[in-house]
Amino acid sequence: MFHDPDLKLIGTAYANGQPITCTHCGDTTPLHIHKTGRVETWPAFVSCLACGQGDDSAVITNGLVDAVLAARTGRQKTADRDTFAAEWRGTVMTGELDPGIITDDLVQVAHVYRDTARSKSKQWWSSKKRTGKARARAALQTAKGKAAQAVTGAAGAARTKALAAAWEIRTGGAGSAPKPRRRRCTVAGCRGGMVTLTTRMHSPTGRTSKVKIPCAVCQRART
Repeated sequence: MFHDPDLKLIGTAYANGQPITCTHCGDTTPLHIHKTGRVETWPAFVSCLACGQGDDSAVITNGLVDAVLAARTGRQKTADRDTFAAEWRGTVMTGELDPGIITDDLVQVAHVYRDTARSKSKQWWSSKKRTGKARARAALQTAKGKAAQAVTGAAGAARTKALAAAWEIRTGGAGSAPKPRRRRCTVAGCRGGMVTLTTRMHSPTGRTSKVKIPCAVCQRART
């Protein structure tokens, strides 16, 4: 059972100008390379993540793996790439390694979270401000309406008091003018100034129908 890979290749790596492929499926990526033992000339083990199999390499040795690790450029910033160009005993190997995680990656992630949090916070506060302004406008409109009603009611009450005072002055304290008592109409069937008549005249069915006409005596329907 192999330990963690010494080389995690990204993309296609080359040995003496030829692409390094899996001996089982022929894929060039993704490949992991493991050192076997401590002897530099021993072949390294190449495992393929595509098919899950692996085999000893015919060109890559433990010494070449050490040369690649010594020649890798590494990464200082998130935008950097970890590439290599190594030579060991006449075999030249070039390619790119898995960058891994560096401090700048964590810093960039923190910046992204910070910017996202700021954006969400601004959106939340903007929403709260819009809601507060809407509530304030609604409360102001309600207060204006109540104030207008109060003013109208006060004006009506003042007008009523003024009229009552004027009447008191004119009548010498006799109080409100008595309302004339409405007399009941003497016409039979008169209700509210309308008289109900029962007739068959002009009836298309010939049946008795009821017709309401204004009363000519009390004339309350016209007032």
